Amino acid sequence: MRPFRCGRLAVATILLCWAGAEPLAASLDALADNGFYTWRVAAIDDAPCWCCVNWSGGSRVSHACDLDSRNVSYGTDEFLATGGEMQIYALIESGKAKRIRTLSPHCAVTSRRDVVDLGTVEVDKSLAWLKTLATSSTSPRTDALAAIAVHEGAAALRFLIDTAKTGRTTGLRKDAIFWMSQTRISESADDLQGFMFRDENPEIRQHAAFALSQSSAKNRDDALIRQGREDEDPEVRSQAWFWLAQTGASESEEAIEWAITHDPDDDVRREAVFAMSRLPEERGIDALFTVLGNRQMDREVREQALFWLAQSDSDRAFEYLDRLLADGQ
Repeated sequence: MRPFRCGRLAVATILLCWAGAEPLAASLDALADNGFYTWRVAAIDDAPCWCCVNWSGGSRVSHACDLDSRNVSYGTDEFLATGGEMQIYALIESGKAKRIRTLSPHCAVTSRRDVVDLGTVEVDKSLAWLKTLATSSTSPRTDALAAIAVHEGAAALRFLIDTAKTGRTTGLRKDAIFWMSQTRISESADDLQGFMFRDENPEIRQHAAFALSQSSAKNRDDALIRQGREDEDPEVRSQAWFWLAQTGASESEEAIEWAITHDPDDDVRREAVFAMSRLPEERGIDALFTVLGNRQMDREVREQALFWLAQSDSDRAFEYLDRLLADGQ
């Protein structure tokens, strides 16, 4: 591999047009030719500083992104400033986009190919091109949506929300929901909860809860508790308790215990016990001890608590199990 370097724009370019789409900006005409291209675009104020990461000794370490690799781990590096812009990379093969990468402008990249630098592109021109990819069944849809999500202005968010509402497949809708929650939660929290509580598709309601749980929304925990109590679908309720536990919210133990004792569905109660075991640090162990110590609980629920306690690697859990075995001899 060799370090990223910019090649020259091709002298002869072809103007790309799609049915129903506006012609591409002049600075993106070169995307008709095969190769790797990059451009900068104005980004939202709190755009994430995306770069490639490795894990070393339990710590995340940023490193240069290999644009040629299909298996890349991405993360946010607080030491990489975006400067109000993001860098888009596009691989074109046989006239079609095969790969899209969105990174902090200061994230180092490598490639075996020359990378043609198109400079700074206007937001609406960049969006017009990326939108055609985000709605195509043969393009890197998810990566295109991620790129759209960090574009400055209301048009990008409006596209994500509209796609989440009316996308032709459940997968497309889920991708749009995820990226609007990851990059623009302060603007989209109300819409996200609309999907959680009003969408007819339980898979969408469940995915919206997951997306919310991964965000910094202020009322995230209350919304998850409400879904766990009110949704008509048992699987959606079960997953709401799981994602609540993953957040580590202070209300988790009380809310999940309510589900264990009040939910009418056996599977939900069992899954709620599992959710308890997923609470961070020793909180999960304490919560399982509480269930085991409550003889008013159903026997099956307490057996589930014992099972998940045995799956933990807690010394306290092992001591408890040793006492049980000793008492049984």
